[in-house]
Amino acid sequence: MDSSNIVCGIHIRQSYCLFCQPCEVVVCPLCISETHNGHTMIELAEGYNLAVKKLKTLKSKIDQKLVHNDKLLSELTNIKSSVDSKYESEEKKILSRKKTLEDEVGEHTKKRLKDLDLIREIQVESVKDGEDISEKIQEDLYFKETTSRQASKSDSTSEVFRTYSEIKTREQVNNHPVNTISKKLPTFVPGKEKFQDFYLGAFKEADVFKVINQYKTALPFIQNLVCCEDGAILIGHYFSHRLHKLKLTNESLFQMSIIEINTFDMAILPSGDLLLSTKESSLRILSCTTSKVEPTQYSVSPLITIAVHVTGDQRILVGAREDQPKPFPVNGPRLLIVLNVDGKKEKAYHIDNKGKPIFTLPYRITTDKENNIYVIDIQDVDRTGRIVALDKTNGVRWIYSGHPDINKEQIFRPKDLVVTKSNNIILADGTNHHLHIVNTSGYCIHFLSTKDELGIELPFCLDIDNTDTLYIGCYTYQDEPEKENIYTVQISGF
Repeated sequence: MDSSNIVCGIHIRQSYCLFCQPCEVVVCPLCISETHNGHTMIELAEGYNLAVKKLKTLKSKIDQKLVHNDKLLSELTNIKSSVDSKYESEEKKILSRKKTLEDEVGEHTKKRLKDLDLIREIQVESVKDGEDISEKIQEDLYFKETTSRQASKSDSTSEVFRTYSEIKTREQVNNHPVNTISKKLPTFVPGKEKFQDFYLGAFKEADVFKVINQYKTALPFIQNLVCCEDGAILIGHYFSHRLHKLKLTNESLFQMSIIEINTFDMAILPSGDLLLSTKESSLRILSCTTSKVEPTQYSVSPLITIAVHVTGDQRILVGAREDQPKPFPVNGPRLLIVLNVDGKKEKAYHIDNKGKPIFTLPYRITTDKENNIYVIDIQDVDRTGRIVALDKTNGVRWIYSGHPDINKEQIFRPKDLVVTKSNNIILADGTNHHLHIVNTSGYCIHFLSTKDELGIELPFCLDIDNTDTLYIGCYTYQDEPEKENIYTVQISGF
């Protein structure tokens, strides 16, 4: 590296001579005396190496952002294509319905005109018949008038008597005049109703979430729920000291086994065995073949485990805190520890790039298809929470603290989270009876009231099985202990 005669960009006729380590800039003598006096200085060569190292780190972050942005652009392209395709399909339906209505209106118009023509034809025939009768009556009256007038002037007695007798006979014939009061043509009264949506049709949102089945258990609430590869589920409640393995059918559930253990969180290993967080320093493992609980090499001592999750690349993520009876107040480190399959610690998320603690209480953990980490962080004794998305270093990519339409007045208290096959994150906002769907960029793309739209109250834990069915475990009100607290839900579009 040639560091000679690098001209200072601030001071004329001065050259850079050192590298200010705290400020991470090259400086000349005047820079040092005016701005950087007392700062730690290193040689330019050393500063150069440090800058190169920093550039490589920045490049790595930029590369990650480029990959992430490329993925977002690809997702947006797919969304646009899907929107365009859906638009064309729905436009065709609307135009087809328009044509159907036009045809129906045309047919109805033809029927009304045909009815009018028939009524007119009947009335015209009636008038014609009346005219014929009236003309005959008129002819007879003229004949009688002429005959009677001539006879009245005649001197012939016989002629008078004959004419009188003939006219009298004719008058006795019932030639009643035609009644000119006939049925009028009906008046057409246009419909007064405005065109309604139900004539043409209306837009209906697709059922994003639809309840398939619901089940009732003996537990007061479901704190943990994990779907097994064999179609069974495992449910637990820490204070019940039991873990239940259940088999669900379309009609009911069957209890397969009960394991006596306190379980605060759990996660399935690729082997089918179950990792258990029991609020001890080491995780335990439940064998899927023997149903025995054994200790493991996964330790966070001297801390205790809270949350546990197994990533797609078979790393063990553990949320940990200091060993004390209650989680608040905070009296020690709160962090997320990454362990490999052998139990060796690979990384710990504790302090961010700004020197501040990342977590208050790492309560639940999940990862997406790219093994990006998402953590429910409980912040206080009221269980106020947020979702923290981590990057590959010690940084925080984004934080989600609830949706303003839901959590403006109601505290966001996330209970669990799970990632869908489309790489979106479903969050259970239990006390508010809501599910939030957040994409991997931290934006809420959908939310729904489970209480109003699904009839599900107090959603607490979530999991998705290998058929993409969402399982929701709930807790119940004290005055409703017999209420269903496990639901299977079909997801569409997310």
